[in-house]
Amino acid sequence: MNEFLKVFESITASTISVQNNPGESSELKQSATELNQSIQSCTEELRQSAARLKELMEVSYKDLDHAEDVWNSKARIMSVPKSELWEQIGELTAIDFRIRELQNQCQTEVIQEIKSAWLNQCEQLKETWFKDSKTGTYKKDLGYSDKDGMIQGLEKAIKVINNKMISLINTNLDLLSEVISDLSFDYILNIIDLLDFKKKANIAINPSLYFYEKNYLIKIKGQSSNLMQEWIKPTWDSFLKEGSSLIKREKFNDFVNDIKKIILDNMASRFNECFDFALTTTTNLIKFYNAFLEKQNRYEQETPEQREAEKAWIDQQRQKLDDIQKQINIILNQS
Repeated sequence: MNEFLKVFESITASTISVQNNPGESSELKQSATELNQSIQSCTEELRQSAARLKELMEVSYKDLDHAEDVWNSKARIMSVPKSELWEQIGELTAIDFRIRELQNQCQTEVIQEIKSAWLNQCEQLKETWFKDSKTGTYKKDLGYSDKDGMIQGLEKAIKVINNKMISLINTNLDLLSEVISDLSFDYILNIIDLLDFKKKANIAINPSLYFYEKNYLIKIKGQSSNLMQEWIKPTWDSFLKEGSSLIKREKFNDFVNDIKKIILDNMASRFNECFDFALTTTTNLIKFYNAFLEKQNRYEQETPEQREAEKAWIDQQRQKLDDIQKQINIILNQS
């Protein structure tokens, strides 16, 4: 590129010489003037190209900086004792197991306990209001005289189940919070600091975000004293509307089953979002340590000669870029 500039400058000097020579013909002077103008355009284009090339080369320099950063990180990564990394993986695996154990308990025991409690409450109401005390048979429907008592009984049952359900949810989420409180980010943050800058920026581990999400999901979200009432409101309103004159036993049974499904689905959803968050966290941490160990193993297979050759290659490319940079600067500094 710099050779082009020298040629252009030589042609410019020649055209000026012709223009200033009184012995040259007017035709040649006119040609020299036109050539000078076109060469000035070429020179300006060359300078603009040099300026654009300088900007593009900044990316190349950054790529080389990253290559050198990765090279420097290898020694840091290999300096971490494997025993410490395996100890962290062991602790995380134990926490992960406890989370899954608690999750299974919530799915198989806690939710089922609420289901049984709701069905028992409704069975008692059914016995009280639909069963004929004299014949022992069930009536097909309730008239005005019994309907209000049934509705009041359902309202009371809903409140009882609501309180029991909230208590069980909070108790088990407190247990989950206690389990994941054993997660320590201090060590992993120190390990992350050993990585190259680009790897650090792409790590999907953010302690601040973790603690915010943990607090929101477990302590804040779903904290309502009327949680069940909120979940069942459309179904409850529909049941009351249909039973404005009388309540059919068949409709009552459908209502009980609909509410049961709503309770099961919403409790499962509430637990799942919290347990999924906890398990995703432990999984990501374990994956990080495994990837770090894999990096260590690869780097340990490299010989000193290989590492020296890598550094030499990086230095050579930087020198080539520096040489080009000098030529570009010469063009840009020309008046």
